[in-house]
Amino acid sequence: MQFGFIMRFSLHTLVMMALLMAVTTSCGGAYRYDSRLAAADSLMHDLPDSALALVQAVNPASLTREGDRAYHDLLLTQARYRCYITATSDSDINRALDYYRRHDGEREKLTRAYIYKGAVMEELGHPDSAMLYYKHAEATAAPTDYFNLGYSKMRMAQLYQGFYTNDSAAFSKMKQATHDFSMLPDTLYLITTLGTQGLYLYESNRDSSRLYLEKAILLANAIKSPKRFKYQSKLSGLFFYQGDYVIAKDLAMDIIKNGQEPYDEVQFYYYAARSFIKLSCLDSAYYVKSIIPSPKNSLDSMNYYKLMAEIAYAEHRHKDYAVYLAKSKDINDKIYRSSLKSNIAQVELKWDSDIKRHKYEKDIYGRVFLISTLVFLFLLVLSLLAIKIIRRKIRSYQNEILSARNELENTIKKENEALLSQQTKVKEQVAAIVRCRLSALNELYYDIRVKSTSNTPSHKHPLPLMSLIKDLNDKKQLMYISPSKSFWEKLKQSVEGEYPGITSFMEQNYPALTIKDYHLFWLLSAKVSPQIIKLCMNYSNTVTVSNNKRILIRELMGLDMKFEQFLQLYFDGNYEQLIAKKTPSS
Repeated sequence: MQFGFIMRFSLHTLVMMALLMAVTTSCGGAYRYDSRLAAADSLMHDLPDSALALVQAVNPASLTREGDRAYHDLLLTQARYRCYITATSDSDINRALDYYRRHDGEREKLTRAYIYKGAVMEELGHPDSAMLYYKHAEATAAPTDYFNLGYSKMRMAQLYQGFYTNDSAAFSKMKQATHDFSMLPDTLYLITTLGTQGLYLYESNRDSSRLYLEKAILLANAIKSPKRFKYQSKLSGLFFYQGDYVIAKDLAMDIIKNGQEPYDEVQFYYYAARSFIKLSCLDSAYYVKSIIPSPKNSLDSMNYYKLMAEIAYAEHRHKDYAVYLAKSKDINDKIYRSSLKSNIAQVELKWDSDIKRHKYEKDIYGRVFLISTLVFLFLLVLSLLAIKIIRRKIRSYQNEILSARNELENTIKKENEALLSQQTKVKEQVAAIVRCRLSALNELYYDIRVKSTSNTPSHKHPLPLMSLIKDLNDKKQLMYISPSKSFWEKLKQSVEGEYPGITSFMEQNYPALTIKDYHLFWLLSAKVSPQIIKLCMNYSNTVTVSNNKRILIRELMGLDMKFEQFLQLYFDGNYEQLIAKKTPSS
């Protein structure tokens, strides 16, 4: 009874102190938020459970201002995440994010809103969206906002780690986060980044991995953080894989005896049990196995079957060993396959590319604005001077005024031409991919023009394509042409540009095709007009083009489909369907 009173008194005292701190620190700010919310925010870092209780105690209906309601939504999402309550909806954080996007002067809260929007999307199973919002947070944070900068980079690194997509990117992000957290007096997140870097180096550089883990454990011991046990567990695993089973067992058993189960981390149980097996202490291994918590996720299940396999092997139960090992491998394969579904690396690359392009465009527009402003000021000054001169000596300086005006017009014209040139360059860069294929085909058509007009009277200007075709049809002696080897190479490159690797695919799966078949295939794939195909392939008319197109796809390639369907299936990457639909050639 007395203990409960003391606990309630301590909690009430803590809440009152937090409220007082929030009131005193909010004085003089541009926007005074509800003191209860400010109090919860002040507890968020060290006591997230108390912060959650404070936020939940505030009825949103009692908040009359939109800013307070947005602050409540942000803190509620943040506190739930910090208390390991899995999100089921993103409606709260969406309202907060919408508000802070519309209001300047709330940069820190907007950064946080982006971070926890990403965290919610990650929990809802949308890692690509999560990466996008973490990148937003990184770009929004102030240069001196080291906590949010480090936290956003740490979340990106952990996202990479969770999907096994890019260890080098994860390590780089975590290293950047370590630098940001090192600028803060609080070492709690510095412990996380150091320890995680040790995990990234588990396989590639175990000496460096051990160094990072020991640094994290040392810092955790200094502040008595339970994270010490998490990274001690990883250190135990490191010694286990190095074959130092005694050290691995001692580290794991120390956690079992003295530590708490940190962040659902239970691998140290398996390291202890497996070390006992390696040391031929099966009784001790069975004891540790008996106290291992029930598997909570796929990783725990994989470790459990791996342990059972090693016990069975030690007891010479080879059949059970094979069964357990197969189950462990099956779970590991499922985890890996699931990780491959993520596209977070491409999301980050696209974001970085967009930022560079946006900065480039911003620089261009800034220069244009500066030039326009200078021109405007220049015009204004000249106009004032001209008016003054005209008032003094209208007749004597008319020619000079006219000259100055012409010079000014020339200056404006040059500046406009420079602006149009810069805009053209930007448009050309944006349309580069579209022009690539058209440029290749234009080169091919140019080769045909040169080849075809070599036997005809010279023209002052090159004939247009349609005129060339008409000219060739009218003159029977020029009905057929022999395209050069360079023509076919360029045509092949054009097709390969749109359908990468298609020629190799054809050579591997349809070895009976001749070079002439490939010529027709490339022309059809490049969508060259039937008139040009007729000329290139020496067909008598365009109907022959359609017939040979059907013969190529159905008889020579043995596929019961249209040529365009074949190209679409290849473009979509459905190679197995093409092989499956292949019929035995006659």
